[in-house]
Parts: sequence; structure tokens; C-alpha cells
Amino acid sequence: MKYLVKYLNYPLITVFSLCILFAVYGIISHKESIPISWLIVPFGTAVCLFIAWKLNQLESIDMDISKYRRITVLMSIILFTVQLISAILSDFVPRNDLLYVCTGAKNLILGLDISTNLPDYQPDYFEIYPNNHMLFMVIYLLYRIEFALTGNMSNFLPIAVNIISLNLSYILMCRCAEIVHKPSRAFVCAVRGILFTPFVTYSCFFYTDSMAMPLVMASAYFYLKYIKVQKISLLILSSAFVGLAYKMKGSSLVLLIAIIMDMISSRLKIKDFIAVTLPCIISVKAVSESALKILHISHETLKQKSFPFIHWIMMSADGRGGYNREDFLYTKSFIGTAKKSADFDRLCEKLNSQGFGGFLHHLAEKITYTWENTTFMASYYNPFFSSNVFYVISFFSHFTILFSILIDIKKSTDKTFLFRLCLFGMTIFLLIWETRCRYLVSFFPLFMLI
Repeated sequence: MKYLVKYLNYPLITVFSLCILFAVYGIISHKESIPISWLIVPFGTAVCLFIAWKLNQLESIDMDISKYRRITVLMSIILFTVQLISAILSDFVPRNDLLYVCTGAKNLILGLDISTNLPDYQPDYFEIYPNNHMLFMVIYLLYRIEFALTGNMSNFLPIAVNIISLNLSYILMCRCAEIVHKPSRAFVCAVRGILFTPFVTYSCFFYTDSMAMPLVMASAYFYLKYIKVQKISLLILSSAFVGLAYKMKGSSLVLLIAIIMDMISSRLKIKDFIAVTLPCIISVKAVSESALKILHISHETLKQKSFPFIHWIMMSADGRGGYNREDFLYTKSFIGTAKKSADFDRLCEKLNSQGFGGFLHHLAEKITYTWENTTFMASYYNPFFSSNVFYVISFFSHFTILFSILIDIKKSTDKTFLFRLCLFGMTIFLLIWETRCRYLVSFFPLFMLI
């Protein structure tokens, strides 16, 4: 186990250092889009490194578990208060995919065609994107409850559930920290969590990134508890939660792979591997079937219209690696299995046209695009966070967290092997898959436990 941790550290430190380096470079190179002078960025980065170093030194303070728990309860209450205030002050309006999911849920409740008021190019949205089916079911249930009680449908309940989800994620992060670290080092992790701005800025943005976070954290928590007390029921719960997390956010599969790799390194028994895979499969299947029933989508229709996994690999294989409407319309123009072969051909064309050097440049662009946005697109989804002051706060908090994690990666610890695997796995995953800064959000609490 110690050898695995040691050998993972070298590529992880290299990859994560490149992520930070490209993030700084990206901010400077896109200086026209930031509200502060780019000359502040190098100096600010150095300040963040110093703050991170001082933050990690808090590990040396004297703290017992009782004091740690009292402090983290207080911190979670403060976080919850700030989340409520931001939600009250924000004038949040869903947009893009979240808007389509909300519109579809309202249509179904009102007895309308589910595609009513969806964009002309998205009439088959729910057939194309089964990855948003679980989010749809959550929003549909919450809208239905409010409609039954008041006759109206607002975003009050989804935002309330989202705030609870974010706060619960922070609490679970703190509980995970106390399992794998001594109280003083767990406190460092808790402080990192308070610095993580999406815990506040995503309060109203009830999309898959924040909704998946408590499921990811619950799965990690139950797995860590299982490792500690060896109760198979905890491993079953971990597996079930990671299945739910996968249905909410596909990238959560990285956690399942990390758990399995951690189990292999610990040489666990065959029954343990069954316990960590079978409940996951059952929960995924249960959610999938329930969603299709509610949406009145047949398996045959889904097979004909849904996009194959290779679509997201193909779409992200050039430029910054984000959403590309031209690639979307290309895949949509084919039916059934023809989509997969067409996307594979287009992927080969992209790779061949770039060449090796061009592909390396694309990967550098992709890393930059993923890690450079210190606000995690907060102002795009919620105009309340569009001020220059907020940008400065997010800049310093973001890079302080990143440097704090980087410093701690060097400390090889068997108990944090799972979190290292998640960080390395998500970084590699987003080099292959469609990427965007907010795709990191649901996993960031795990990163902060390193």
C-alpha cells in the first residue's frame, strides 16, 4: 500500500502542479475578461502560496476531537446562514439545461407535452440526455409537492433542498476528515471547505454539480466508516449512494473506480467487491427505470435518440474541450447505433487534423479552461456574484485551497489514498471528457481532504 501511495504521488504532484500553473497562465492570457489588472495575478498567487503554507501549519495546534466537532458545528451554522442570505438576496433564474429540466417538469405536472417551450433544437431533450433524468425526478417531485399545496410552482423548494445538500456535504466532509486525520489536521480541511466559494455561490444553482455533492460525500463517508469498523452494511450503503451519485452526475463513476482500486490495494475479500458493485448497479437501474416510466420514454426510443458516450469524448477533442453546438447537431443528425460510428469517425478526423503537437496544445487549453475560472462561473449562473470584490475573494480563496492541497499531497498517507485517486482520476477524466470548471465542484470536498 505504501508503495502505491508513493508512486501515485509523483504523477499526481506533476499533474496537479500543471493544473495550477495553467490556471494562472490562463487568467493572465485572458486578462481582458478579468475585472482586475493582470499584474496583480502573479503577486496574488504568491500571497496565496504563503497563506496556504500558514494554513497548513494549523496542523500543529493542540486540538482534541470534542473541540474539533464543536468548531465544525459552528462553522456549518455560519455557512448555512451565509447560504440563506445569498439565496434571499439573489434573483436567480434557471438557464440552459437547468431551465430545460425545470420546464419539462412543469409541463408534465400541468399535463402539457413535455417539449412545450423547449428550444427548437431540443425537442427530444429528455431522450437525448438520460444523464439528467435523476435531477428531473427530484425537481419534478418538489414542484409537484408545492403545486399540490399551493397551486403554484416556484424554485423555493429546489433551492431549499440544494442549500441543505451543500451544507450536508460540508458536514460530511468534516466527518470524513476526522476519520482519516487527527483533529488538528481535520481542522485544516474544514477551513479549506469554508474557503470553497461554491458552497455559497451555488446555493440557488440547483443543478447536478451541487445536487450530486452530498451523494458523493455520503458514499465516501460510509466507505471510510467501513474501512474503520468492517461492517458490510456500510459498504452496501456506500455502493448505493455512489450509484445515485452516478445517475445525478456521470463523473461520480470516478469515485467508484477509486473505491475499487483502494480495496484492491487493501486486498479485501471477494464478498466486499460484490457488496461495492451490486448495490450500485441496482440503484442505477432503479433510478433509470423510474425516470423512463415518469417521462413515458420507451427503451427503444431511448436507444434511438440518446447520445453515445463517445459523443462527449469526440466533442471535447479539440479547442477548449467544452460544449460545441456544431458537434451536438452533428450527432443528433444520426439515428440509433449510427451515432456511435459517426462520432468515432469525427473523433478520428479531429485527432488526425491536430497532429501530436496540436493535440498536446489542445490538452493544455483544456486544463486551462477547467481550472482557471476561480469563481466556478458563479456570475454566469447568478448575477448576484458579478462584482469585482467577489472576483478578488474567489481568486484568493481558490488558489489558497489549490496550494494547500498541493503542499499536503507530498505527505504520503495510506488513509488519504482514496482522495488522491479521486483527484488524479477526475483530472484525467476531464482531459478525456467534455469539461468545464463546474464539473469539479461535486468532487472538491474530497480533494480538500488530502
